[in-house]
Amino acid sequence: MTRVTIGLTLAGLIVLFIAYAKGVGVIHGGDVLSHMYWATAALTLVALANFIAVAHLARAERMIQQLRALCEKNGIEYGDD
Repeated sequence: MTRVTIGLTLAGLIVLFIAYAKGVGVIHGGDVLSHMYWATAALTLVALANFIAVAHLARAERMIQQLRALCEKNGIEYGDD
């Protein structure tokens, strides 16, 4: 999941740069609709990457709680660094 999140974030960043370039082009008489499509794509990619990152974090937190419970059950010291 981490690779997917990083990949989506990088893709979103690339699309954001394209949207920025299209936006600069709009100032000089370029196509506004094209800029809006690229900007919407950038926002969608970044939102999807954030959603996956939050889901990944929730899964990792649940795994840590299970590990702590298992360590406590078996008398193994679990240190918080």
